[in-house]
Amino acid sequence: MKEVRVTPAKFRLMAEAELGRIPAELRSLLINVTIETKEEPGEEAEDLEDGDENDATDLLGLYCGPEREDFAGAAAHGQLPAKVYLYQWNLEDSVGSIEELQKEIRLTLRHELAHHFGFDDEELEKVWPEGA
Repeated sequence: MKEVRVTPAKFRLMAEAELGRIPAELRSLLINVTIETKEEPGEEAEDLEDGDENDATDLLGLYCGPEREDFAGAAAHGQLPAKVYLYQWNLEDSVGSIEELQKEIRLTLRHELAHHFGFDDEELEKVWPEGA
């Protein structure tokens, strides 16, 4: 497979472009969630167990924080935002071209945002196999 590498700034622009391609009616439903791009998983991924299918060394993305409905209530006042992490090096290592990288960023971002809406991985596999 051909090695695909972009600068961190270019990767961030690619992620922002994919966020912008999410239909406006869904983007408007996002509550208190930020998107962060990182070169590789860090402390936020340390709770994942070794040997798990979602082992941190292979993570493409991660959703950390409460689901959307938890932000909608009065108790959410002052709550820190949820975060979607996109891991550049793992995403780059999983593809063979810039076009594939763009697609994988899109799928990973949408997968992690689905967790914001309350979907778990098993549900995503059933309703959206391409993005699970």
